[in-house]
Amino acid sequence: MSSNEKDHGDQDHGDKYHGGIFFRKTNNIFRLFNNYVATKSRIIIRNVIIILFIFIVVFIFVSSLVFWLVKKGPPEVTVPRVTDEELIEGLIILQKKRLKAIIDPRYFSDYQKNIIVEQNPEAGSIVREGKDIKLIVSKGPIVSIVEDYTGKTIAYVQNRLQEIFSFQGKTIKIGNITHVISESPQGTIIGQFPPPNTPIPYVENIDLVISRGKEIQVFRLKNYAGENVNEIMQFLALRGVIVQVVTEEIIDPSQNGLIMMQDPSEGTLVNRNDTVTFRVGYLPSEKEKEKLYARVLNFDVPPEFDKVLVRIVVKDRIGDREIYNAENTGGDSISVPFKSYSSTTIYIYVDNGVYEVRKLE
Repeated sequence: MSSNEKDHGDQDHGDKYHGGIFFRKTNNIFRLFNNYVATKSRIIIRNVIIILFIFIVVFIFVSSLVFWLVKKGPPEVTVPRVTDEELIEGLIILQKKRLKAIIDPRYFSDYQKNIIVEQNPEAGSIVREGKDIKLIVSKGPIVSIVEDYTGKTIAYVQNRLQEIFSFQGKTIKIGNITHVISESPQGTIIGQFPPPNTPIPYVENIDLVISRGKEIQVFRLKNYAGENVNEIMQFLALRGVIVQVVTEEIIDPSQNGLIMMQDPSEGTLVNRNDTVTFRVGYLPSEKEKEKLYARVLNFDVPPEFDKVLVRIVVKDRIGDREIYNAENTGGDSISVPFKSYSSTTIYIYVDNGVYEVRKLE
C-alpha cells in the first residue's frame, strides 16, 4: 500500500471518529434539554392544577357562604289575623310581629269606619320580618246625603266633608259657625243647615251651631264607682276636666276596667281644667299593660287672635298623629275626641308655633 492511500485511510477514519463524537454530544445535549423541559413542564402543569383546585374550593366555599347568608335573611314569622279589628289595634298586632302595613282605604256599606276588612298575605302565612302586609280598611258607607251632625264636633264634620270630596269630587265647605250657650257639652254641634238627609248634590256650604256649654262652667261630681273608666273619662273630658288614672290589681274579672275610688269625692264642685283621679281595677295580666283610653281634647282659642290655624298632634307609643287641623277664630272652643294610650303627650300648634304641651297618663 502506498503512503498516499494510507494517509487517505487514516483521514477517513479520523473523520468518522470525530463525526461520532459530535453526534454523541449532540444527542446528549438534546436528551438533557428534553429531560429538563419535560420535567419543568410537568412541575408547571402540576402547580397550575393545584392552584386551579384551590381556587375552585375557595369559590365553592364563598358561594355557599353567600347563598346561606342570603337564604337565611330575617327570621320567619306567622302573619297574625287582623281582619275585623280596628285599624289602631291591627297596627299594634302587626308591629309586635315586626311586620309593616300598607293601608288601602275604601268605602264599605257593611263595615264601620277604620275597620280592617281584608289583609294580604292572609293570616297563618309564613313570611319574613319586615314584610309589607296590605290592609284594606273601611272608610265607612258612601255618603250621598247630609248627615246628622248633632252631638259631633267640627273636626268630625271636616273629616267627613273631606271624605266626600275624595270619593265624589264634591266640594262642600263649612259656612257660618255660631257659638251659643246650651246644656250640651262645650264644642259639640247642636244645630245645622241644611238639615240632615238633604241630597249632597244640592249642598255647597253647611252652617253649624256649636255649644259653648253652660254659662257657668262648673258642676258637681257624682259617685262614679263601678262605672267604666273609658266612658267616664270621655264624659268629663267633654266638660274640660282632666282625668288621671291609677291602676290597682284585682281578682274578680267582672271588675276589670271599672272605677273603684275617686278623688275628689262625690258632690265636689269642679271647674274646667280641674283634675279628677280615678283608681281603676285591672286583672294582674292587664295591670302592667298600657291601656287604650277614649279621650276628648278641649282647647279654647285665645281671644286675642283673629283668624288663626290650629293644629293638634297626639304622641304616644303608637307614634305621632294629627287629630285636628283647621282655621279658627279667637274665642272658639275646640273639642276633639280621640283614642290614645297612657303616657300621651299633646302638642297644640297655633299659626305653626307650639302654643301648649299637655301630658296625660
